[in-house]
Amino acid sequence: MSKRSVRHRFFAESIAAEVVALSTEESHHALDVLRLKAGEPVIVFDGAGEVAEGVLEVLGRGSAVVKVHRRRKASPLEPAVELAFAAPKGKRLDWLLEKATELGATTLSPVIFERSVVRPRADRQRRWRSICIAAAKQSGAEFLPAIAPPRELPAYLASAGDGLRILGDPAARATLPQVLAGPEAARVVRILVGPEGGMTEAERALAVKAGFLPVRMAVQVLRVETAVVGFLAVIRALGAGVPFGPLGGS
Repeated sequence: MSKRSVRHRFFAESIAAEVVALSTEESHHALDVLRLKAGEPVIVFDGAGEVAEGVLEVLGRGSAVVKVHRRRKASPLEPAVELAFAAPKGKRLDWLLEKATELGATTLSPVIFERSVVRPRADRQRRWRSICIAAAKQSGAEFLPAIAPPRELPAYLASAGDGLRILGDPAARATLPQVLAGPEAARVVRILVGPEGGMTEAERALAVKAGFLPVRMAVQVLRVETAVVGFLAVIRALGAGVPFGPLGGS
């Protein structure tokens, strides 16, 4: 593929208009970082499945728009996957957000446990979203994950909706391949991964009571971000319409 044939991707909150204005940040990326010129073919997406192809137009003073030529609607990945997790520190959290976006996580739900090292603040959601947008632009993902506000474990469990519920547990007997080979289908999968210090026995019991099936990802004890992304990668590798095992004991 020639360099000329590569179409750079940009994000906009809405792409309904025939001429889509790029934000200050996206205009800067297009004009100052990538040094694109007027007439360059580009793609713009809204993170909710709407994608448009068009050409870049420069308005001056670091401002750019995309003149839309054609549109399409992407189909959401199945099953929908919610990742509920204890936030790891610093760059490891950034990596988790990036890879989860690339692999098509539907929802990111930070959960606070008794042994959580990081207690994420609700005002960090804007930064999290920026990381997800950058990952989607680079990877070609057409959907951005929804980012839920941080919640204590009991509050999260009380709000968790229907679907197959998986609790990451290195001591569990059930493995992810065993669960995914079962006869029961699920359109929504919810994955809960606790902190590196482990969940307390009371927390584990609460999660199991809420219908979360303890499942181990590997023989080794994994970091939070490794376990979360590992679970998601296996589910995505199997594709849509794969069978999932019934909920049961550990």
